[in-house]
Amino acid sequence: MWNAEIYDSFGKERMQPSIDLAARLKDKKFKRILDVGCGSGMSTAAVLSTWEDAEVTGVDLSEEMLQKARKILPQVQFIRRDCSKSLADLGTFDLIFSNAFLQWIPNQEDFIGQTFSMLEEGGVLAVQIPLFDEMPASKCILEVEKIWEERFAGIEEDKFITHTAAHYYDIFAEHTTKVHMWVTDYCHIMQNHEQILDFLRGAAFTPYQSRLNEKEMQAFADEVLIRIEKAYPVRKNGTVLFPFRRLFLTGQK
Repeated sequence: MWNAEIYDSFGKERMQPSIDLAARLKDKKFKRILDVGCGSGMSTAAVLSTWEDAEVTGVDLSEEMLQKARKILPQVQFIRRDCSKSLADLGTFDLIFSNAFLQWIPNQEDFIGQTFSMLEEGGVLAVQIPLFDEMPASKCILEVEKIWEERFAGIEEDKFITHTAAHYYDIFAEHTTKVHMWVTDYCHIMQNHEQILDFLRGAAFTPYQSRLNEKEMQAFADEVLIRIEKAYPVRKNGTVLFPFRRLFLTGQK
């Protein structure tokens, strides 16, 4: 279950990729925009601040996230939808924007194809995907998962799925020749290892929380923390660097 407060505790860090993705397209004029997997509205705020006159719609499955988004951006229409299913009934758009959502659905190729079909001619699909599997933090979690494997039967169905940059390029290239892609390492400066753990609680821990009680979840987190401390050394000034790799793609119809 999503916890909007935990997720937003690193709001600045989580919002920056949306700002950067929107900035790559700021010279384009979009009148009608769909923010898929909008969450608590951080990505929507980045979109709205870039295209102030556009009609913006946000869709997400989490009602808790949407309630927060509606309070922050009352001028935006937020709709509760399962974004892994077709959104074609919402109409067509000039820009379909998706920040850190695609990895949560198994049918990613179908989703990309469907969203391209919802674009007006010349419209753009813009996505950001955390390349979490390439990061040491992912390995730390997987090591502890193996210790608790008897409790996590079927968990793969609930975990996010990321592919290589080349894989996503191939999918986009099936629908357009106008593809741009880049990778950015956001180097978050943490005051201690516990802050890295708190960052992970906002998303990466989500599949485990529904399978463990509060005491078990704390024990799980403690084991992950031990490995985090080894994977991310303390710097000379006492801080800890936490690089977070993200993939960006835009495709114009």
